[in-house]
Amino acid sequence: MACCPPPLSFVRKVLTTPSIPSILGLALAVTLLSFSPVSSASSLTLAWQPVTGDSRIAGYEIHIGRASGQYEWVLDADQEGAATDTVELEGAEPGVTYYLTARSRNHDRTQFSAFSKEIIISLDGPPIESGELLVDDAWQWVSFQTAFTDPIVVATAPSESGADPLVVRITGIEPDGFWIRLQEWDYLDGRHAFESVGFIAMERGRHRLQNGAQVEAGRLVTDATKTQVQAGFSQTFASAPIVMAAVTSDQGTEAVTTEIRSVGRSGFSVGMIEQEASDQQHLAEHIDYIAWEASSGSIKGMRYEVGQTPTEVTNRPYEIVFSTVFEEAPLLLAHLQTANGGDPATLRWQTKSEKFASLRVVEEQSLDAETVHIAETAGYILIGP
Repeated sequence: MACCPPPLSFVRKVLTTPSIPSILGLALAVTLLSFSPVSSASSLTLAWQPVTGDSRIAGYEIHIGRASGQYEWVLDADQEGAATDTVELEGAEPGVTYYLTARSRNHDRTQFSAFSKEIIISLDGPPIESGELLVDDAWQWVSFQTAFTDPIVVATAPSESGADPLVVRITGIEPDGFWIRLQEWDYLDGRHAFESVGFIAMERGRHRLQNGAQVEAGRLVTDATKTQVQAGFSQTFASAPIVMAAVTSDQGTEAVTTEIRSVGRSGFSVGMIEQEASDQQHLAEHIDYIAWEASSGSIKGMRYEVGQTPTEVTNRPYEIVFSTVFEEAPLLLAHLQTANGGDPATLRWQTKSEKFASLRVVEEQSLDAETVHIAETAGYILIGP
């Protein structure tokens, strides 16, 4: 029987330069910015943007719980008053996901700012589930074996058993599963045999793995088609991450896929693209993304590798040789990180083993028969036992 919240407590606060805003009595609010492991496996450093410009601010409250919006205890941070911006938390349990939010307060705790945006942390990585599915053109339901609150789902780069070009469609994401199918481009007959498709589901939020690698799982809504919108990360990465993106709603009936450009440390550009013969007018859809720093290691008992190719991936098969030793062929997700060729295209894999995989860019042919594609950069995620 559950007794009490884990014994989290703050042990140190650090002074740095202030600045930022709020409501409900106080003029300025708090924004949680980052977290990172410190010396021990059960310690976390939590940082926020301190308040400036309001003499009533005397300190901060960090609210912590094990479910979104349900905070079980509060830590007080006021050693440096309004300038306090960092606190170390001890006693966090490995395998437990924590939800945190912060607010500023006055001296006698009668006035408070609005709560900051909630962040999600876990010492051994986020709730995550991955798998390889056999999918055809009919909708099928995929049930999660992992307990999620707000899952982000991406599925990319199916196999190439059938020659007709296609896109992967996802919809109806719930905490217990999602719907998925293959959709051929609209100029084709729509019927497609089974292909292997890898997917990753991850709890929405910013996460740091035990090896220090950072991952962000997020969602945006846009109708940008044959154009781009900017998607900003909640925190800046140390280096530009690898981004996987997928359309995860089914508002428009036309086949559509995601196109990524300009991946940087603070965000990336993303939009949708229909077949070339289309008017490129698509209803607004959800786009889920997972941005993962290039790295290798383990997560939830699984080996993983995240990396990208040189700008050499074309319509001809390109071989990726794995740096990680897998015992069997790993799950493979891949997405173009560039859009150098203007034609609608997706990545497909042709062969896959425990040591390497070959993939290529596959264009559709709604406007012309030509399928030669200029060199692109591809990002990939590998997950194996």
